[in-house]
Amino acid sequence: MDWSKQLAEINDEYLTGLTNKGIVKRAYKDKETSTVKILKTEEEASVQVDDETVVLRIPLGESMCSCPSRSICKHIILGILVLKEQARDTAESNTSIQQKVWDEIISFPEKDLYKIMGTRRLSLFYKKVTGNIRPEIEESSVFTLQIPGEATTVKLLSPLQYSSCTCHKKELCAHKAEAILWCKHKAGALSLKELEQFLKKDEPNHPEQIKNAAAQMKECLEELMATGLSRIPPDVTDSLERLAIISHNTGLPDFEKGFRSLCTFYESYLSRQASFQTMDLMRALSKLYLRTVDLLDREDPASPVGGQGEFRAEYLPVGDLSLFGITIEHFEDAAGYEGETVYFLEETTKKWYTYTVARPVFYDTKRKWGKPQKAEAPWGLNCSLEKLIHLQLYLREAKSDERRRLSSSRETRGDIIGTMEPWPEALSHWYYEDFEKLFQEQIPNKIGDLVFLQPAFCDRAIFSKTQQALSMTLYDNKKREVLLELAYSKEDSGSIRYLEKIREDAPPCFIGKIYLRDGRIRMEPVDVWKGGIRSHDDGHMA
Repeated sequence: MDWSKQLAEINDEYLTGLTNKGIVKRAYKDKETSTVKILKTEEEASVQVDDETVVLRIPLGESMCSCPSRSICKHIILGILVLKEQARDTAESNTSIQQKVWDEIISFPEKDLYKIMGTRRLSLFYKKVTGNIRPEIEESSVFTLQIPGEATTVKLLSPLQYSSCTCHKKELCAHKAEAILWCKHKAGALSLKELEQFLKKDEPNHPEQIKNAAAQMKECLEELMATGLSRIPPDVTDSLERLAIISHNTGLPDFEKGFRSLCTFYESYLSRQASFQTMDLMRALSKLYLRTVDLLDREDPASPVGGQGEFRAEYLPVGDLSLFGITIEHFEDAAGYEGETVYFLEETTKKWYTYTVARPVFYDTKRKWGKPQKAEAPWGLNCSLEKLIHLQLYLREAKSDERRRLSSSRETRGDIIGTMEPWPEALSHWYYEDFEKLFQEQIPNKIGDLVFLQPAFCDRAIFSKTQQALSMTLYDNKKREVLLELAYSKEDSGSIRYLEKIREDAPPCFIGKIYLRDGRIRMEPVDVWKGGIRSHDDGHMA
């Protein structure tokens, strides 16, 4: 109980009403000579007045004393006076200490805090601030807050070097530095413009290194375009791999992915794979060349403007999520990674979230990875990765990046609520029978998100041996078209066999990614649903 608040309005007139004027005067007189000791201040306050014990209660008329008196005696009045005086002094003292801590926080040099935190943590702090993520700050003689997105609690006190943190470091750690910055930001004493300038100056990419790397990239790409495919040297993949490594070391992750993608295209060509398409190679080659030229022409190539990508995604807190597991997709990308992506729909926002497990395979020729979908699911859930698609989950303290990719952070814990199967009414605006509506809502704003597509009828699936891909035209009730396409891979061979058996007059509900190419709406299927129930026990087309 806060006795300072309870006794704030108590005055002599109130005390006289409790007893009488004579006892109140006697209490004031004895206050100078009596020995008064406050024993405790909880729901009841215990006060030792000379040889008597007083128990103060709210309302004060229910207070008791060990003396023979059966009414409100001078000991009780004396206990109230002393407790009120101490509560007032404590409040004034706490206010003074609080102001002292606050003054130290405001005057702490930002640049010292920036150095303690480091570029990566400071960049994440900036993203939290601009993303409107704020911690709750408990202000008293000790400033207490939990770092957003972490199970780390910091207590700031005067002097600041004696502050405490649950990481148990005695020095001014990165958590304490961030806590001070949060307090500065709340007080309006932190300049985001100065923070932006500091982050730019502290950028690890040096302009000279980037210019040199870009020049090597440009020379190689021009040579590839001038040589053509017929005269391509057999060691072209080694050259591209060298440029991928240079891109990595220079801090250009998107360029690293670009060169690994080119390496995959040339490997397909040299091994005479049927899936190789010259047009796809030319698109990738031209796109990477234009970006390289842009990098060379920029006055400040180390600036993040223009997008060099990021090696690791920054995950920020998104609160608690109620997720429905929808499907799991195996992928092998041209940049040399393979893995699985699990797709979830969030119950409240109806937005897609994903969880991805990816593995680099550009140095692995044997591919002895087994079946990662059988691996253990994240967030402390007692099931395999592939079983997530049958479940409704509740994630506490979830984190995701800007593309709503979920983190397997140790702070995030999940509970299995039950199982579920989707039905059209529950899928909100992700379910389509009208292809015109599909075009208006999903092209091009939500490329990458999944949609549920229920055609009225379809053509029979055709598999092209030359292109190593299956295609099937889907129609709505007004004969508007969507072209379904699926490239061959070992992983999708069973799915292709299933699609070839689909009846033209009774197509299932497809779930997949929508995109526009050559003036046609196309779908890359991920899974098949039938009447709101999965068409297979394992949840896949195959």
